[in-house]
Amino acid sequence: MHPPGPLLSWARLATSDVELAGHHVPAGTTAMVNMWAITHDADIWEKPDRFVPDRFVEEDVDVRGGDLRLAPFGAGRRVCPGRAMGLATVQLWTARLLHHFTWSLPEDKMARDLDLTEILKLSSEMKTPLRITATPRIVLPFS
Repeated sequence: MHPPGPLLSWARLATSDVELAGHHVPAGTTAMVNMWAITHDADIWEKPDRFVPDRFVEEDVDVRGGDLRLAPFGAGRRVCPGRAMGLATVQLWTARLLHHFTWSLPEDKMARDLDLTEILKLSSEMKTPLRITATPRIVLPFS
């Protein structure tokens, strides 16, 4: 939904003039992958402008680097070096956060007030920062 880097650093240089998808690309042109466009393409994703994390469960998406729908993590030889660590630890981090805290919006906010609109800067950022409250549900003896 919000790729951290909307334009990936998979820059490629056209070494000769080429016609691509009806466009003339002159030699010397640097092309970059527009990850934001891929993640918001209605031909690829159902409801591309909605946060639907279950789409990765419902669809056959290979997270190991071969499916370019997950191009922010790279692919092939240039796959993200942190991908393996992320796959191994994100579930643990998420489970621990959910287990140890109760999460809620500030008292003056409702779920319908959430704004997931993004703005493009050097990276893709939320227009309105998400503010939530984490209340400890378990008090550890050493805390």
